[in-house]
Amino acid sequence: MPDPLPGKGFLGWLGRQVGYVSKAVKSESGQSKKLYESRTVQQQPHPADPKIILRRTTIDEVIKESEQ
Repeated sequence: MPDPLPGKGFLGWLGRQVGYVSKAVKSESGQSKKLYESRTVQQQPHPADPKIILRRTTIDEVIKESEQ
C-alpha cells in the first residue's frame, strides 16, 4: 500500500498541484530543442467567389534531438 500523501482535504490537494506545476516549469524538457522556425502565409481570393479568401500557412522548423 502506498504511503499517504501529505496534507489532507482540498488545500492539501491544491498545494500538491501547485508543487507539481512549479517543478515542471523549473525542469528542462530534455526532449528536443527548436533551433529555427519560419512561418509564411499566402492568401488570395477564391476564383469563383471573391468574398472567400484562400489562405495557406507554412511552418518550417529545425529541431535538434537531445543526446541522453
